[in-house]
Amino acid sequence: MSVYGTSFALGAGHSSHQVEFLTQQARKLKDEGFFTINKTFLPVKAVYVLFNGSMVSFPPFLPVYMEQLGLNGFQIGIINAVQPVGTMIACPFWGAIADKFSIHRTVVLLGLFVGCTATGATYFTPPAVNSTRNSTMETTPSPLSWDETYVTFSVMMALSIVSILFLAHVNPVIDSAVMALLKDHPETDYGKQRLWGAVGWGSFSGISGLAMDTYLRYYPEGNRFLPAYVIFLMLIFPVILPILIMKFPPHPTPESVTGGLFQLFKKFRIIVFFVVTAVCGLSIGVIDTFQFLFLNELNGPSLVMGLTLTFTCMAEIPFMYVSGKLITWFGHVTVFSIALSCYCLRFFLYHILQNPWLILPIELLHGICYGAFWPAAATFANKIAPPGMSATLQNLVQAFSMGLGVV
Repeated sequence: MSVYGTSFALGAGHSSHQVEFLTQQARKLKDEGFFTINKTFLPVKAVYVLFNGSMVSFPPFLPVYMEQLGLNGFQIGIINAVQPVGTMIACPFWGAIADKFSIHRTVVLLGLFVGCTATGATYFTPPAVNSTRNSTMETTPSPLSWDETYVTFSVMMALSIVSILFLAHVNPVIDSAVMALLKDHPETDYGKQRLWGAVGWGSFSGISGLAMDTYLRYYPEGNRFLPAYVIFLMLIFPVILPILIMKFPPHPTPESVTGGLFQLFKKFRIIVFFVVTAVCGLSIGVIDTFQFLFLNELNGPSLVMGLTLTFTCMAEIPFMYVSGKLITWFGHVTVFSIALSCYCLRFFLYHILQNPWLILPIELLHGICYGAFWPAAATFANKIAPPGMSATLQNLVQAFSMGLGVV
């Protein structure tokens, strides 16, 4: 055999070993379920993407929209303060109803229908200022009196209350169903499902901001919030289909919801957990309520407002994906402590911020503040939940974080 023939044979042998190695690795990944699409969780992923995408397309811009309608900062603050109170009431109520009567799908669909109708109706709230001034975003020369803003304030307050009373429980009830489904699917975890909510949130927040700026550029006399409202409608209606398809495993009926909660809150570590949840919720609430107003004061465009949400979700996704391992390695308590420390750093950086665009790298801290914290809180709540009270505990976490904490 010639030298060239020998070299070819050696090369072919080396190549065959590589192919065999890669084949073995691919087979190993397949056995681990890497290439397998779990059809059970496809509707779950769709719900998280569509629902969270709709909730970020228009509702986060409502404080700025209310300001455009003529409401002052005090009135906007009152409306936003009522929402967490509604969350504190609605979440435990709907969670207990869902567990007591095992009607989890029904309470989700009812919440979507009523809550999203109210949210959509906020777009048609009558302005308190001249319509021309309203559409061109000119500054009101003097503060409007209470009589001039009474109708606008009252309508927005009523719609906000209805919206929060019927929407606050949707994500927690979905979370409780996912926790039940995971019992039969140990190959995945909650964080790997919940991250799709971050995908929807991050994708459509930037799209909404860009759409608003683009619309205003071509239609300067128009209402810049119209594109965000249209995106909201395009996402919220399709979410009904995957909710109808996804599985809601039957929950054992609890003997007594109030009795189970009473026994649970007799434990000191449970009280500490909910205090930590409330503190993190306070931090989230401050950011959600005042961040866009703060950026507006810094003359930040709608694009940067939308991109803040995109950046937070870019940071959320990897942390949610590895949240199961983080909890296994460090434990729930350590993850909670790290999240609280990152909130402290985040608020300090906000304090010294001058350029609105520099808020984007700050938002990457949200990966730990929420991306690591929320899966830890949800799984811990599921772990301590009395039999048949998973939805109740998930809604209590929501009530303490987005309700009591924000108040």
